Amino acid sequence: MENILLLVIAVSVLAVTVFLIPLLVEFRKTIISLRKTTEEKLNPALEELKSTLKNCSDISNNFSNITGDVREFSSSVRDVGHTVSAVRDLVENVSSSATIRVTSLRAGIMAAIEYLIANLIKKGDRK
Repeated sequence: MENILLLVIAVSVLAVTVFLIPLLVEFRKTIISLRKTTEEKLNPALEELKSTLKNCSDISNNFSNITGDVREFSSSVRDVGHTVSAVRDLVENVSSSATIRVTSLRAGIMAAIEYLIANLIKKGDRK
């Protein structure tokens, strides 16, 4: 009985071994094929991904530079606006001051002419 049991165990181990050897060979071929496919297909994709990420980084850096330029330009425009406003205020003050002076001079000249005419008429009446 023991011999039969040993024979059954030996046959079972032999059957499993016979089944496992081709299975392991196929498993090894599959792993080699998977590695080859990964190297052929995945490596170029990874290289392209690296290139794309570098391009995105370059675009981001360029965008930062452009944003800085726009910020500087808007600051310059704001400074020009302040300068134009200051010049406008100055011209407004000068023109209103000149208008006031001209108006005052005109009023003074008119008053002087009226006074002169009034005194000339009075002197003419006295003679």
